[in-house]
This record gives sequence, structure tokens and C-alpha cells, in this order.
Amino acid sequence: MTRKEAREAGFIIIFEHEFQKLDADQLLELYYTYRSEVEGQQDYLENLVRTTLTNLPDIDKQIEENAQGWTLSRISKVSLAALRIGICELLYDDSIADSIAINEAVQLAKEYETQKASAFVNGILSTVFKNKTAN
Repeated sequence: MTRKEAREAGFIIIFEHEFQKLDADQLLELYYTYRSEVEGQQDYLENLVRTTLTNLPDIDKQIEENAQGWTLSRISKVSLAALRIGICELLYDDSIADSIAINEAVQLAKEYETQKASAFVNGILSTVFKNKTAN
């Protein structure tokens, strides 16, 4: 499994969290039940999921503060999962270049939703990045 594939797996798990309010370990166990090809990136995947869910209140606050005129309930679950993964990598993972974190989250939104949704995700992540670098 490549890093990109592991990120996509993390995105799927975070998306699933919206429907099954399980903790990180339960979600990962559920994922591993149906998918076993995580060799090589298991640590990255588990860290991404755990870090995202641990920091979910702060990540969601970032989304709400930067999605002008939007509440979390109005944002599609796909866009929300992409935003959460992107913000997690931007703010909590120094091993990922900011440009890669943004680009990969935008690509997930583009692949699983629409061009318009990917522009929305890009706009919010770009603002989070600008705020991060300003501080």
C-alpha cells in the first residue's frame, strides 16, 4: 500500500465515522476486517485516523471558522472527511508537506464528489494554511 492509498483508506474510515460513531480502534478493526492490504503504511494509516479523531473538535472548529456561511451540517460528508484529513495533516503532521496535504485532500474530494466540492475543500484548506503560516 502506498502513502496515497493509506491516506485514501484514512479518508474512508473518517467518512465511516460520520455514520458509525465508533472510536479509532473500532473503526480500524472494521476496516481491517474487509481490507488487508495495508502492509507498509499501517503505522501511517493508524496515526492519521487516531490523530484526526483525537483532534476532531479542533479540526471541526477550523472548518467552521473558515467555511464562511457554512455549518458542519451543511457540508457534505465526503467534503467533511476530505477536510478533516487535510486539516489533520496540515496542523498535526510535520512529516507531510503542506502542499501535499492540501493537494491530496482536494484530489479525494474531486475523486469522490465533484469539481465544485474540490474547489470548496481547496479554499478552506488554503485559508487554514495561510492562518497556520501567519501564526
